[in-house]
Amino acid sequence: LRLVLIILLDNALVHTPPGAKISVTGSVTNGHGALSVRDSGPGIAPSVLPHLFERFYRGDVSRNGGGAGLGLAIAKELVEAQAGTIGVESEAGMGTVFTVQLPLAESRTSIRTPIRTPAA
Repeated sequence: LRLVLIILLDNALVHTPPGAKISVTGSVTNGHGALSVRDSGPGIAPSVLPHLFERFYRGDVSRNGGGAGLGLAIAKELVEAQAGTIGVESEAGMGTVFTVQLPLAESRTSIRTPIRTPAA
């Protein structure tokens, strides 16, 4: 999860102009934790959105910051390996938000473990 957050924050920093805002929020709903990274940058073109999580996809090369186009693909694989989902919403001039949802582990207090006593 730490690497996913680093990837999302790095992308936000690269694609958000100076003076724009980046925020990270978290929530818990219906047994899932959600983490969102939102920026107030220029947004992502609708034609680019379906390809963002593809390996080596770089979108607008003039804005990509020289990356290899692997970060979001790696983030998606890491999230899905943990039975989660990652998505993006963007609107021109309104910014972009990436949201990761992961199932929460059961609380240790709710797991029943048999108590074993030493043999006499």
